[in-house]
Amino acid sequence: MTTVRKSTGLKEEYDEDKVVRSIQKAAIDAGYGLDDVSSEVTSITSIINEMASEKQEINAEAIRDNVLKELEKTKPEVAQAWYRFDEKYKGI
Repeated sequence: MTTVRKSTGLKEEYDEDKVVRSIQKAAIDAGYGLDDVSSEVTSITSIINEMASEKQEINAEAIRDNVLKELEKTKPEVAQAWYRFDEKYKGI
């Protein structure tokens, strides 16, 4: 099983649902409905799952960066909503 190393140093088991929920929340913040991003969620989740399956441990930042890279290609408004959330609540 793949573990995710958080920026705090904590580790947790990789959870595909957390990736899905994060994309969906950003989509809603960007004004999209869940149906509007279902293909992106499926595609991006597949990419992240493959990335996670190749390693025993993965950095949470790597997951975030790859999700955002894919969103910028297909739904840049959703990526921008994610960036706004990070800036407001995480100081990134």
